[in-house]
Amino acid sequence: MTLIEDEGFLSEEARNCIPAIRQENEGLFELANDVNTSFMALLAFATESAKVNLQSPQSVAVRLAFRAINSLQSVVLLTERGIVADSRTLARSVLEDAFAIGALVDDPVKFMSDYELDHQNSTHRQLKFVASQQLSDPKVREKIEQKLNAAPKGKQLLAASATTKGRPLEKLYLYYLVLSNDSAHPSATSLEHHVFRADGGTGWHYKWSIADASVNASTLHIALSGIIAIAIALREYLKLVTFGDVIDALWERLEAL
Repeated sequence: MTLIEDEGFLSEEARNCIPAIRQENEGLFELANDVNTSFMALLAFATESAKVNLQSPQSVAVRLAFRAINSLQSVVLLTERGIVADSRTLARSVLEDAFAIGALVDDPVKFMSDYELDHQNSTHRQLKFVASQQLSDPKVREKIEQKLNAAPKGKQLLAASATTKGRPLEKLYLYYLVLSNDSAHPSATSLEHHVFRADGGTGWHYKWSIADASVNASTLHIALSGIIAIAIALREYLKLVTFGDVIDALWERLEAL
């Protein structure tokens, strides 16, 4: 059997740990499976309800939902192997999508304006960086500079801090901040996952960061909070009343765990 120390989380040892890891948080993993099934059904109805202009708020809402459920499924696949940083980074991504769709539902006109400005800002920053590289070919450099001068300078407006302030999901923003430092960035806190420190400061050594039951429970709970919030927002925005009782029941199950 190949070991984690030899092949990491692609090893046979990691695969063999999956049943035990799922058993430790059986209720949360079962809920994740049920949420995924219900969300996929909701998404199928949403795609039929939002066959509109690609840049309409309804279309953007559906695509945010696609992005979020992909992340939730990835969280499940990673947590069942005990992968800490990447599962928690994707849980953070689910929250980010929840904040965005909450802002969209709250004020579609403002959100779509911010959405376009954010895209313009990203394009402008990329062109500005390429132009700063002082490319040797004068023709290529000239084309890049022309594109840069023609590109509208937008604003970065879709940050989580902006899309949550004063809205119902603002209480989840603390989780987003914790996960940013805990896993999403190469911070001192995130790098601590890869060190074992002996009690009393008597020594330390490097280690593979394998999530325990409490870490996996926290990761799944945060991701499920985000994805169910997205389901509620999508249901209300597209008036998918068929899913009212189903989604509310899933939220009640999460609160009970």
